[in-house]
Amino acid sequence: MRKTLVTQIAGWSVPLLSEAGALARSALMARVIGGEELGRVMVLTLVLRLAEMLSDAGVERFLMQRPGAVTPDFLAALHGAALVRGAVTALFLLALSLPAATLLPDAAGVGVHAALALVPLLRGFVHLDARLDERALRLAPMAAVEGGSVAVMLASVPLALTVLPDHRAIVAILLAQAGAQVALSHLVAHDPWRVRFDPAVLSQVLGFGGPLILNAALMFLTFQADRLVVSGFYGWAEVAIYGVAFQLAMLPSQIAGRAAGSLLAPRLRGLDGPALTRLARSALAMHLLGALAFALAFAVLAPHVIALVWGAPFRPDTLLALALGLAAGGRILRTPLSQLAVAQGRTGDPARANLWRAGALGLAVAAAALGAPLAAIAAAAALGEAAASLRALHLARDVLVHRPAVEART
Repeated sequence: MRKTLVTQIAGWSVPLLSEAGALARSALMARVIGGEELGRVMVLTLVLRLAEMLSDAGVERFLMQRPGAVTPDFLAALHGAALVRGAVTALFLLALSLPAATLLPDAAGVGVHAALALVPLLRGFVHLDARLDERALRLAPMAAVEGGSVAVMLASVPLALTVLPDHRAIVAILLAQAGAQVALSHLVAHDPWRVRFDPAVLSQVLGFGGPLILNAALMFLTFQADRLVVSGFYGWAEVAIYGVAFQLAMLPSQIAGRAAGSLLAPRLRGLDGPALTRLARSALAMHLLGALAFALAFAVLAPHVIALVWGAPFRPDTLLALALGLAAGGRILRTPLSQLAVAQGRTGDPARANLWRAGALGLAVAAAALGAPLAAIAAAAALGEAAASLRALHLARDVLVHRPAVEART
């Protein structure tokens, strides 16, 4: 009982610490460099996130759901796959550097965008032993890696801002975090890091992760592109206001997703029949309650919290806070459904649901073009999240009502 409680605490505290660290970094930078520079920082991190999402074949998730023992040779081949992913992401960022720097007015320079390529390249050298421990619900090594890298990141913020007191500091801060993550992953590993490039394993990873990459593209269009719409139609100060509120709103869904990957995914692996239905229903009910509670709390508290922590210029209005809270609630609700789909090998289901969320991006663009307030952009996001949640529930209906699985309909 005590071991289960400790595991649950670790499973939730690790992603909480990671996301809280990102919020603290944002608040510290806002106080030093102001709204317009913080807007540029958010677009830089958005470009990095785009590249990482579009190259994420799910190496860690593949390791998590793969049945049977993981041999040293297989783990070495996964290290090779992670290196390939890091190199591909870096090349993608280099290709994006010129258009990213020129398409948006007064954006960060080409050199700053290009320097972002070093971050995923460095992360490609992470040792996956901690993920093996996570797969067995031993979360202490992962807590050390993630928690330690967040601590290093936060410690680097004042130094980076002293040397580069503008948006360029974010590159140094992200490199410090990535370097710490790699170093700590090797320190907690049980065995030396080995790498080999096995085409068969790469093919398995891509076969598993291909639909996840498609879903990542849809998630970027839905989860991140709202801020690009804001940056294209509004000023950099508005980018910062929307970005801070959006980042805070999505904090619980990010935490819930990572916690589910550590705690729910291992429990789903290998289950079927009534046992799978009971676990899926229980997880869905818990996330539904969390989604409703968060949406209400965010609408009431977020404007005051943001004004207190980030400063009065970043305070969102109540309608913007309410719409973003509802959008985040829809994403929280889909967390167990996405884990269920991956555990069953139905990695295309999250993309099928997110197609409905992507459709709302057109509403956001139209609202921005008509000069609507920022709350209209967030309202479009909330409508899209609601539609995607309904589609995800429909796709999971055979498990939730315990009927024999049928082929997914698109």
